Amino acid sequence: MASVVAFAASSFTEIVPLKASMVTKTWQSLLLDVDQKVGVVPELGSTSVGVKRFGPELERRTKCARQFERFFEANFALATCDKTAEPAAKCLTIPLLLIDGKARGPACKTYASLTSPATMALVEQNDDDDNPCCWSVLMLIVNPTERSEDVIVAAERTMLQQLCALAKLSSGSVRVLDKAQETLAGDAETLGLSATPKEDLEDSDSDPVTVWYRCEL
Repeated sequence: MASVVAFAASSFTEIVPLKASMVTKTWQSLLLDVDQKVGVVPELGSTSVGVKRFGPELERRTKCARQFERFFEANFALATCDKTAEPAAKCLTIPLLLIDGKARGPACKTYASLTSPATMALVEQNDDDDNPCCWSVLMLIVNPTERSEDVIVAAERTMLQQLCALAKLSSGSVRVLDKAQETLAGDAETLGLSATPKEDLEDSDSDPVTVWYRCEL
């Protein structure tokens, strides 16, 4: 994988998979500590925490926990491939990155937005003839210590905006995988997402069919 590079502001950076996996491992431990906490309860003092999340937010956070696991596993696998004699060939065999019957690993890069709260995204940069200059966001995670939903949404939007800006430098577009979209706190309008029409979906033997969300920010 490419070495660490900066794009535009220094707060947006491509990071090597090994570093991404190490950061994710740390975040996973933090997620266990804060996942069921909402924030300060005024009646109980400044050091208190709220009750367990419930409803749609609990469902989303449960999916987020799995997303963190997948993000770690995918980046650690990419880092392991980097140490082999033929990294690109090895990346073809990463199970988590076999999506719609296609091996996404060889074209994957990880980006980090270092503004608070920090955010990371695993992105396939596809420049082949079938789908020219299409950037596919396979996973997106936010530092789990942030409890404000508004702040989390703003961080997600910032990451997607930066990816869109970078993709546009090569006349590219950005789309988000359904498994990543369902973990996002922001709604479709806020994040500039729209489901790809069914007739435009890639052919796939998988069931159910994978859905991609175009991102226009």
